[in-house]
Amino acid sequence: MGTAGERSRSPRISEHSSKLLDGKKVAAQLCNDIRASSLELQSKYGFVPGLVIIEVGDHQYGKLLQCFSGLDGPDSVEEREMHHTNYASLKAKMAERCAMRVQLMRFSESVSQERLLKMIEGLMADNDVHGILVELPLPPHLDETQLLQAIGPSKDVDGFSFPNLGRLLAGGGYKYGMEPTARPAVPTAIMELLLRSGVALAGKTAVVLGRSNTVGAPVAALLMAHDCTVTVCHSQTPDLEGTVRRADILVACAGRPQMVRGSWIKPGAVVVDVGMNSAADSKTGSVGIVGDVCFDEAVKVASKIAPVPGGMGHMSFAVLLRNALNLARQARSLTKIGIGPSGHETFRCADQLLFPDIGLKVPRILLPRKGLDLTKWCVVACDQYTSQPEYWKDVKDFVGEAPSTLHLIFPEVYLGDKRHNQLIIQGIKNKMYEFDRDRLLVPQHPGFVLIDRKTPLVESRKGLLVALDLELYSFEKGSQSLIRPTEKTIPDRLPPRILIREQAPLELPHILVLIDDPEQTVIEPLMAKKGSFEQLYDFDLMKKSGHLAGWHVAASDSVDGIVRALRRLADPQRFRSRYGARADQGPILFPVGDGNHSLATAKRCWEDLKMRGADPERHPARHALVELVNIHDPGMTFEPIHRLVFGVDVERALKAMAKDFEARGWGPVRVVEGASLASTPASGGSHRVEFRTRGRRGLVVAERPSMVLEAATLTAWLDPYLAATEGSSVDYVHGEDVIAARTAEAGTTLALLLPIMDKNDLVKTVVQEGGPPRQNLPM
Repeated sequence: MGTAGERSRSPRISEHSSKLLDGKKVAAQLCNDIRASSLELQSKYGFVPGLVIIEVGDHQYGKLLQCFSGLDGPDSVEEREMHHTNYASLKAKMAERCAMRVQLMRFSESVSQERLLKMIEGLMADNDVHGILVELPLPPHLDETQLLQAIGPSKDVDGFSFPNLGRLLAGGGYKYGMEPTARPAVPTAIMELLLRSGVALAGKTAVVLGRSNTVGAPVAALLMAHDCTVTVCHSQTPDLEGTVRRADILVACAGRPQMVRGSWIKPGAVVVDVGMNSAADSKTGSVGIVGDVCFDEAVKVASKIAPVPGGMGHMSFAVLLRNALNLARQARSLTKIGIGPSGHETFRCADQLLFPDIGLKVPRILLPRKGLDLTKWCVVACDQYTSQPEYWKDVKDFVGEAPSTLHLIFPEVYLGDKRHNQLIIQGIKNKMYEFDRDRLLVPQHPGFVLIDRKTPLVESRKGLLVALDLELYSFEKGSQSLIRPTEKTIPDRLPPRILIREQAPLELPHILVLIDDPEQTVIEPLMAKKGSFEQLYDFDLMKKSGHLAGWHVAASDSVDGIVRALRRLADPQRFRSRYGARADQGPILFPVGDGNHSLATAKRCWEDLKMRGADPERHPARHALVELVNIHDPGMTFEPIHRLVFGVDVERALKAMAKDFEARGWGPVRVVEGASLASTPASGGSHRVEFRTRGRRGLVVAERPSMVLEAATLTAWLDPYLAATEGSSVDYVHGEDVIAARTAEAGTTLALLLPIMDKNDLVKTVVQEGGPPRQNLPM
């Protein structure tokens, strides 16, 4: 059985049904979701969204209201004809059908400005009222602007407050941290109708006919945010007809009955008619409702058209109710529904995005826009390339002028004097602003990102992109923070990174954080159902270095499952039992595996921002993007990072190492010429360090070291030795080729090789020794 709206559709509209943008159908979908969400708020959180509608005078619209008489609520509600005398009553009835509590406050036309302002002040202070709506127009003696601005953004259902309108103009209201609490209903309804009807927007020419602050200007901002090229026309626009004829998408909101004729419209254009004009039929004399577009002419030319009457009114009412619902949700620090930066949001995001007890936040990431070459965009950058400048030249040649993260990073191999570094840093910041200005990066809905990475060494390594709270991270020695490093932090290495990060508009994480999850309860269950998640990307990495795929994880059940599993891993009793920790030692949930100096930089910058007065609760720099990886993932390999020592007397250095180990009580110490890590297995807790130089190799073996890891044993001697040896330096590498090439170049180069570390020793070392030394292993 058809709905009442379908039964009342005129024959002239029905014969073109294949071209119609069906606002009634979309509005019904929205109302169903709003009702379900309202009922969920009552069952889960024990409160009902509260809406107050203020009407001054009796807004009798006569014929104009007949186009709404068939509006049906959700299917689960009794369907019957509604004959309301005004919009306010209609909105109230719709809100009630959507499981909201509504209060309709009516005043005579003689009501004073002061009385209305005082009443609004009281409603703003009422915690049971989540949204306030003022019916327009108001009598001429009332100051409409003052009354609307008295409604703060937190209860502004119409989205007309200056803060909300201003935020809407900032990238369509999708700019991170600048989202309005509510968007104006009609502009949002237009976008919702276009997006839910599958109309492509990016790259299209759009013309908005009308420049009002409530419809024309906001919808132009929204269209631009979706990558349309927009022209706004008004009464002073020359060659109005010619301008309209260039439109791929036409939004008519001028309030002039049937002004746009069929001859004005570009063949195949999409037309959204927002006009609601009462006009007399020239033949019969009867009064009816017409839009700003002559439907009978336009429908023959357009590919899609939203008729009048036919749904934009229904859509606008539904969006108003969604605004009221979202204001109620925000009042309880819950996420909004139905607002998506890259399209309408048909999925439901998790209710909460912040989990302070475990330092976790569901991030809202930026991804390269569709059409970019992701292989060129994604640069493989790690410490092994500091000794391989030719790698960076190859990457630069491969990328060319294409958009790439190559333009946003500072490889250590290029570090120079202060002036040189500052030039590179300024170039990075300029490129970040350029990418942001040109919308190369598109904000996504809030959600974790499930990652599957293939490399030449492993078939699969699974990860989860999250945001971590820097308030729960410390890199100070002896820290008991929930997030702490697994390598020594060198403060002298932070200033160049801080210079890049300060005031940078974008964050590109290169931070790998581990979780010790032997039961595989956090990431692995997500990978088992990855087919149910939206895939965000799937591409080959450059230089045959692997493949990367990512999926969006946003639904409440998945987010809640991740949080429950992480809370179990952070349990203090489990921590003490697993690592033999003392009662006074705090649990470590997130050991920082790789990129610790990047995270330490983020921490330093955050502390500086707080000192300057940044909002400690809302500022985005409080959280840093990281990738979580389970230590027990089969693809999580701990390949050791070796040391290349330059500018030393090799014989003296080896003797100094053996002497130092003996002095620390780690002996007996043996130097085994010609031996290697591969040929001499470890025994009895001994530590082995292989050395190589031009024409020579062997092992230094300490039989009774006190450290857990060989890297810590080596560093205990090496760092002081280098500090005391003028002209010496060290680099950190992995792989045989670099070592062979560099030791062959000079007799004063000494390579020190370390064995592979047992995964199970990593967190234990952090707990018992405060963490391994810097550059212990790549991950």
